[in-house]
Amino acid sequence: MPGEPSSRAELAEAVNAWVAQHTRRAGALDAHYIARLERGAVRCPGRDYRAGFRAVLGAADDAELGFSTSTPPTGKALRASEDHPEPTQSGVILPMADQDAPATSDYLDEMRRTISHLVALDGVHGGAEVAPIALRCFRRAQGILGEGRCVPAIERDLEAVTAELGELSGWLLFDAERHDEARAVNAEALELAHIAGDTSMQWFILTNQALASVHVGRAREALRISTRMSGRAELPGQVRALFDVRTARALAALGDETEALRVFDRARSAFTDGTTGRDPGWSWWFDERELAGHEGMVYASLGNYDKALPRLAAAVERSEGREHFRWALYIHRANLLRASLLAGSWSEAERVAADVASMVGEIASARTEVILRRTAAPPEQRPALPSTLGDALDHIARRVS
Repeated sequence: MPGEPSSRAELAEAVNAWVAQHTRRAGALDAHYIARLERGAVRCPGRDYRAGFRAVLGAADDAELGFSTSTPPTGKALRASEDHPEPTQSGVILPMADQDAPATSDYLDEMRRTISHLVALDGVHGGAEVAPIALRCFRRAQGILGEGRCVPAIERDLEAVTAELGELSGWLLFDAERHDEARAVNAEALELAHIAGDTSMQWFILTNQALASVHVGRAREALRISTRMSGRAELPGQVRALFDVRTARALAALGDETEALRVFDRARSAFTDGTTGRDPGWSWWFDERELAGHEGMVYASLGNYDKALPRLAAAVERSEGREHFRWALYIHRANLLRASLLAGSWSEAERVAADVASMVGEIASARTEVILRRTAAPPEQRPALPSTLGDALDHIARRVS
């Protein structure tokens, strides 16, 4: 595209594409950022972006494009080193704010873009490697709020976006099996969402904590959270269904089969009613795949593997072909493998083991790896298995050890 005129959006897209191709990291330039460059609010993009601009615009050096790496910006301009930081190793741009000037709406925009990038990375790569980046962003935003370094007009929005970043950080820490940190971050994010008046984000954080509580053996805590929330009249249908799913998971963990199945049926009924304008945007991921996976886990917790297997298999099937959501496929396959072995379904287990083995190492989900380590127990702890299945489990065990 050198020498060709382009709009701001086209220029941003071309530079992002160059950065992605040459660094294998995601760029986050947009038309708004190009406008900031034009008016001098940004004096010097990060190194990879400068290289991208030179390539796209056919410039010989930075000076030809007016980029200055020596003259510090003044006034409200961001510091040169922080105008647009380098992509991190995990491919996401960290939002930065001038340590002297108050954060403005530009910083909010950067935070929102960062959240979108982190969600995308989690879906493809799992939470273990993404969690430290999210946590770093969350702590930075908390620091800005704590020091009052933002213009008054954005304070409430900054509280809300920081709470959202905290929710995401807590979820990623949960997937990384960093449970004490996840619990603390969830509590901090919940407080921020409350202060900001963001009721929807409070619901989101509490649904996450309820699931995490089941996972770490605090089923009664999960039950308290989810039952008290699901009874609230103001809940939209999909959120109520999600809290009922959490309730059913907790009841199943406690061995209450009758009540667990009754509550799950109620969740399915609410889910089937469909979404309305009252349902929050974050509930997009709560779909038939998610519902099938949790129903399978309810039956697995109750020891009813005949009913668990088809539901877990349905969750796997509905996850296949969704390259932007490979983490979900990974954990659903791990759950299906474990249930197949416990059910004595060797042929199903052998097939799933081969699929799971191909994903180990590609996705950094410590939670899934814990499932696989428990599943691929040492040979002396296994029942008599077909040799090919035993070999597959040995291979998985080596990969996740």
